[in-house]
Amino acid sequence: MTINATKPSSARRIDVRMSPRDLINIGIFGALYVVTVFAINMLGFINPAVMLVAMAVSIIAGGVPFMLFVSRVQHAGMVTIFAIVTAGLMLLTGHPPISFVVTLVCGLVADAILALGRYRSRRMGVLAYAVYAMWFIGPMLPIFYARDDYFSSQSMAQMGSDYVESMDALLSPAVLVAFDISTAVFGLIGGLLGLRLLRKHFEKAGLA
Repeated sequence: MTINATKPSSARRIDVRMSPRDLINIGIFGALYVVTVFAINMLGFINPAVMLVAMAVSIIAGGVPFMLFVSRVQHAGMVTIFAIVTAGLMLLTGHPPISFVVTLVCGLVADAILALGRYRSRRMGVLAYAVYAMWFIGPMLPIFYARDDYFSSQSMAQMGSDYVESMDALLSPAVLVAFDISTAVFGLIGGLLGLRLLRKHFEKAGLA
């Protein structure tokens, strides 16, 4: 099973130059990924329990545009820039700065995983998405070290007192740790879903 097998593997490992097509792919699939994730997470406004379910579903659904993007990755740096683009958009929508840092680290590690597979292994692509999906830890990370500040922030105040109280009661340290661990599991599921659709539909349509 190969991705972009037209170039020699040595070029994939050392070439970090971005072509216009690379940048276009990063922009298109970065935007598609963000739209997919945000559209599903909008359901979280219903209540905090729905928020957790929506985040899990969005991790899985996000595997589809990510795996489509990975099918176009030819060299190092593309996933890292993808992470910077998506994290920047999320920062603009109110995510805490630590979320940007976590997303960047996840992008760098995912990039390294793809490099180990010489940018041809789809199994490594699935693993890369499982790692990348762990950026979901970032937005709620401040609850661990600045819980009072998090729940008294302006963005939380806009959700209403009942929502904030329910969220505070739901997101115990144990629940947060369980969710953090589960992000990688949901990422694996999303990566496998994306890979299945890639094989079954997108390749036949000439999109991958």
